[in-house]
Amino acid sequence: MSQEAVERLLGRLLTDERFREQARDGLGTLCRQEGYPLTPEELQLVATTDLIKFNDLKNHINPGLRRAGLK
Repeated sequence: MSQEAVERLLGRLLTDERFREQARDGLGTLCRQEGYPLTPEELQLVATTDLIKFNDLKNHINPGLRRAGLK
């Protein structure tokens, strides 16, 4: 697993509302389905991240940086 994959995952959690909603139902499964090569340890670290904080943070970034087609 690379730092790049972690950064991509965190960026997607920040900018993609639909992805964030799916992550609440099972981040590990979602990461495997989406091709994020996380080790079990990394997945555990990401899974303990408060996804609600991403919802709060997304309100402070420019809407132009959010995934196209989302509100």
